[in-house]
Amino acid sequence: MPGRSAAPAGFVGALVRRLAMLVLLGLSLSAAANTVQVMVVLSQPAGAQQAVAEALQRAMAGADRKSVKVGNLDDGVDEGTLARADLVIAVGARAASMVVERFQRPTLAVMISRGQWESLRERHPRAALSAILLDQPAERQMRLIGAVLPRGGRIGVLYSTQSGEPDPELARAADAAGLKLVTEAVADAGAVIGSLERLLPNVDALLVLPDPVLSASSPARSILLTSYRFRRPIFAFSRAYVEAGALAAVFSTPDDVAADVADWVRRLTGPVGRQAPRRASSYQLAVNRQVARSLNIGVPADEQLRALLGGGAP
Repeated sequence: MPGRSAAPAGFVGALVRRLAMLVLLGLSLSAAANTVQVMVVLSQPAGAQQAVAEALQRAMAGADRKSVKVGNLDDGVDEGTLARADLVIAVGARAASMVVERFQRPTLAVMISRGQWESLRERHPRAALSAILLDQPAERQMRLIGAVLPRGGRIGVLYSTQSGEPDPELARAADAAGLKLVTEAVADAGAVIGSLERLLPNVDALLVLPDPVLSASSPARSILLTSYRFRRPIFAFSRAYVEAGALAAVFSTPDDVAADVADWVRRLTGPVGRQAPRRASSYQLAVNRQVARSLNIGVPADEQLRALLGGGAP
């Protein structure tokens, strides 16, 4: 155009390159700003909890805007990272208590029982806290029991007074399955056998819940031996319990817990606040066929049980 000179080609090229750099820088800063810093804190550095942490890192590998770091109470945690975390995944009751009490960070507690969750929530009613519970959904448990026992069967549930009474959903699910729930409280681990001797003559089977007091090795052994003496099948909450002598269990493995946690994290759309706890979505089934034969109990094939339960891994 008259009166104006064209911009030099070198200037235009430099301007384009600078704009491109600014755009890339802006995208980088935006991604960094949107990165969700996730800290995983374990109550103990080995066993199932460590397996959950490793499975969680695999499950969240490559997830958008997620950065996962792991520490444990025994070896210490990076308190600076923990204090800045957008979300803390606390594995086990000890870790959950420490995080909520000392750091007040948004927390998802996993591998804790319903009783432990309720105790934690009671102590910290305003905390930004949720959980994925060890306890399987009541309906799933009763479907398993109902597939094995006849309608009208009576199901015994032992619980420690420290953990509190069983979830009322269990009784409702039992009624829906045509079963009757009978509960018995235990004051401490030393009272397990006496409580079982009162309970077992009046029931057809025993449902064992992930009660921290009753899950310790000594009371668990008493539960297995006493139930076998009364020839009452046990429905439990872990593969180890089934391998030790329980008849059957629905339970979540470390990979299942990690899958549920990763799904929970992926669904985050804003700040973490107080949320109701979730039951496990992913689960497995185990049946001890040798115990079934010794007790003369007919148990449907695993595939049929899974269909009745509504899924589960093969």
